[in-house]
Amino acid sequence: MVRLGCSFGSSINPAEAIAQDPLKGDEFKPNVGPVDTQKRQVTYPPNFTQETFERAMGDLRRTLGAQHVEINDGPLNDGNYYHVPLSHDGYAVLEKDYFVPSAIACPGSTADVQAIVKWANRWVFPLWPISVGRNLGYGGSAPRVPGSLVIDLGRRMNKVLAVDEKAANCLLQPGVTYIALYEELKRRGLGDKLWVDVPDLGGGSVVGNALDRGVGYTPYGDHFAQHCGMEVVLANGEVVRLGMDSMPGSKTGQCFQYGYGPYLDGMFTQSNYGIVTQMGMFLMPNPGGVLPFMISFKNKDDLVEAVNTLQPMMASRLLGNVPSLRTGMWDSAVYNSKEHYWPDHQGRPVPEEIELEILKKEDLGYWVFYGALYGPEDITRPQFDIVKSRFKHIKDVRFQLREDAPARSYLHDRAAVFAGVPTFRELAWHQWIPNAGEVRSSQLVCAPAEPSSRVNRQLFFAPISGVSGSDARAQVDMCKKITNKYGFDYLGTFYIGQREMHHIVTILWDRSKPEQRIAADKCIRELIRSHAELGYGEYRSHIATADDIMSTYNWNDGAFRKLCEQLKDSLDPNGILQPGRSGVWPKSYRGQGWEIDGISPLKQVKPEAGKL
Repeated sequence: MVRLGCSFGSSINPAEAIAQDPLKGDEFKPNVGPVDTQKRQVTYPPNFTQETFERAMGDLRRTLGAQHVEINDGPLNDGNYYHVPLSHDGYAVLEKDYFVPSAIACPGSTADVQAIVKWANRWVFPLWPISVGRNLGYGGSAPRVPGSLVIDLGRRMNKVLAVDEKAANCLLQPGVTYIALYEELKRRGLGDKLWVDVPDLGGGSVVGNALDRGVGYTPYGDHFAQHCGMEVVLANGEVVRLGMDSMPGSKTGQCFQYGYGPYLDGMFTQSNYGIVTQMGMFLMPNPGGVLPFMISFKNKDDLVEAVNTLQPMMASRLLGNVPSLRTGMWDSAVYNSKEHYWPDHQGRPVPEEIELEILKKEDLGYWVFYGALYGPEDITRPQFDIVKSRFKHIKDVRFQLREDAPARSYLHDRAAVFAGVPTFRELAWHQWIPNAGEVRSSQLVCAPAEPSSRVNRQLFFAPISGVSGSDARAQVDMCKKITNKYGFDYLGTFYIGQREMHHIVTILWDRSKPEQRIAADKCIRELIRSHAELGYGEYRSHIATADDIMSTYNWNDGAFRKLCEQLKDSLDPNGILQPGRSGVWPKSYRGQGWEIDGISPLKQVKPEAGKL
């Protein structure tokens, strides 16, 4: 068992952590899990027969090297977080064999990526680049168009190309994970000087998460905001460098984000306009310490006042990190299963009276806030006193520092993450329902779960709201009503920024029950529609719901989508790069029956539907 950051005191120095990468050597095994060696019919891309597919693969092998091309004709084993499948979406919300690639290519350089793109243009073959494939809950490594070629950038393009200690930045390839970067900084003797902002789990790609506009928890929590410079292979095979690196021999490529002229970097986030092959990222200089803390709000109705109290503190940056406010039931799921707390649940959502019993047993509030203050203790301790004074008007509010927390408290994991230490304990809440998660791990403290053949079935719903108590209340009430309607528990967290909140709702289901998968699909589509009616949009989506979400961004007769389509058709006239990504389809696919709306039967959305 690997322990991450468990020896820290209140002021945390990540260099003191004992960290090992549980992903090394096993990160890119596409077919692991239950033993199954049965061959499977390859899913061909649109307008390809077996004969033309084999000719195209022969051409690709000659281009890239036969050892770097894999045909996806094996079993669709789901693997787990440590052994992520590249053969399909291990978290499939539709039929497992729908979002599957025909093959996987593993480039070793930008030149290799260029060669693949030029090959794809010759054959009009759809491509789906991934960093490491851990976009879990949003589609994983699966392509939107069945039969696409997955470009696995992470298997061979996984180097930390440069680290500048003085300027506190680095240059990365897409395959560098958070824990790999953390360990590389320690190897260079910089673990106590430069910190990495990490998300809940340390196995994801630093570049990939930033390009999906993911978040972490330190003052550097907006990941794309910390990028600086990128190299992109366009759909015609040409390479462009953005920002200061567009100047040959630039000495400030990872120091100044904007460069000269139009700022284009954002075009390559959540998009299908190019393939990012390297990117600069800012690192956080050690601020002299971090004081993590937890606030428990006892009552359900405390949500409104808690958020309204947080709003001026976030806007003024009294709280300088990205804190989270989550239901105490989510913490309970980290500690144990629903069956443990409520043996007679019979697959039903937990009613409020049982929720209150569970929260009392775990000594948790209905809402739990995790925050941190940065700097030496002579600064953070007085700041913490100010924070406490702001909340004193809320009845029964409780404050806890790490030094006062019991050994199994989730605050220990949050403390590590707030100090830039990658952890894996967030996997523990997958135990909440049978056949939903990686491991039953109520005893874990800052430790990764043991690998398991089971894989979680989860789906993320991610609307944005203002930092407003009334907005938070409206979203929670709506989410709880709809998730309960379809038989699921409401498990939600607000990630709080200066002026907005990401509301991440997890839908968990038992993978042994197909009816729950179907219910999850219906549930998230109703959540999307109901939130749009009240003016709340999502910032990120599963590939199966991308069309639904893009259709809600329809001001002025869908002017935004039309602009995206114009850019797509100009930059990628053959429509080879990630068709359908974020609901943006190239002209050769539009109107050909590719959109998934959750109403038409999936069998009507077929690979042969597109007439390319």
